Amino acid sequence: MPKILHLINSLNRGGIEKWLLSMLDEVPRNEYEMDVCCKGSDTGTLADVALKLGAKVMHCPLAVNQLKFVRELTRILKEGQYDILHNHTEAYSGLPVWVAHQLEIPVITSFHNTSFLPQTGVTRLPFVRQLRSIYAFASIKYALRYSDFVTGCSQGVIDSLDPDGKKLQKYSRVLYYGIDIPELSTLQERAAFRQSFGWSEDVPIIIHVGRFIEQKNHLGLLSVFEQVLKQIKSAKLLLVGEGSLQELIKNTINKRELADSVVLLGLRDDVPSLMSKCDVFLFPSLYEGFGIVAIEANAANLPVVGSKVPGVTEAVVDCKTALLHDVEDIDSMANSTIKLINDQDYYQQLSNAGRIWVKDNYSTAVSAKNLVEIYDDFL
Repeated sequence: MPKILHLINSLNRGGIEKWLLSMLDEVPRNEYEMDVCCKGSDTGTLADVALKLGAKVMHCPLAVNQLKFVRELTRILKEGQYDILHNHTEAYSGLPVWVAHQLEIPVITSFHNTSFLPQTGVTRLPFVRQLRSIYAFASIKYALRYSDFVTGCSQGVIDSLDPDGKKLQKYSRVLYYGIDIPELSTLQERAAFRQSFGWSEDVPIIIHVGRFIEQKNHLGLLSVFEQVLKQIKSAKLLLVGEGSLQELIKNTINKRELADSVVLLGLRDDVPSLMSKCDVFLFPSLYEGFGIVAIEANAANLPVVGSKVPGVTEAVVDCKTALLHDVEDIDSMANSTIKLINDQDYYQQLSNAGRIWVKDNYSTAVSAKNLVEIYDDFL
């Protein structure tokens, strides 16, 4: 059977990682044997999940000493006798493509974003940030030129990689992600969830799930919530996630005197269940490759209020499953959130349409079928 090695940063609680785990579960190993190699500082908190699904999980850190990475990735590809390297490393994609080509192993490179800003404290330092930007430009350019096939998680991602529509048209494809459709919380469970915080049963809850990084625009999110609080004083905001900007967000919450209305929940394994107990998913990202968390929200019967950026506009349907606005339009996002909370008929209309939309277009079964089609055609 064909063997695929997925090269990613690490198996943490991100949208791409959860999608990959769902593919390991959905695609039978007697059809395609898929393993995972992590280039980050560790294999991640969800590595055990991949192991239980039958995949091998290997660690090949990509640090300053890139020669060591080359030697280790070469060893893994040779010993594993992989038929395809499926490369998910985005800004760092060039070097894995070069390694695979030295071994005459074909490469599929997948991109999951329209922008590739630094996400760690070190890579955001002024001089380091500039060096990384130069490295990323050269790396992506090389990967686009020498990958055997390129996928993007949305048409917006493909367009950002190839604005003229000429470079990738013969060897690229959109590969949408899929998710599991969760069970919905009962009215009793929603009430008990609010009571667990000491809130009344009818308190409206807004939720956001995402890493505390620039891309997710937590400062803009807090500004939207401030506007909501002016009209709905009982509203609460839940923030799920961790990240390098977490202390800045905590300080901003205290400075704006929002501590009584905002709860930071950290990393959670029960996100779909959390979502189905809330009222609005607020998603004002500066950019997104696809916004898989937005379709998770829709699947949980949760309408989305977010930014009108490429990727998100493909994940949800504006005015049907979500209300999207320019990322700078704080007032409109707040007004849309208020409308969904106050108008139950409108809320039900969007929430029901969202769940149907995801079932029809973005289930794990649909995504696995599309992934296997790519591998079949490729081989």
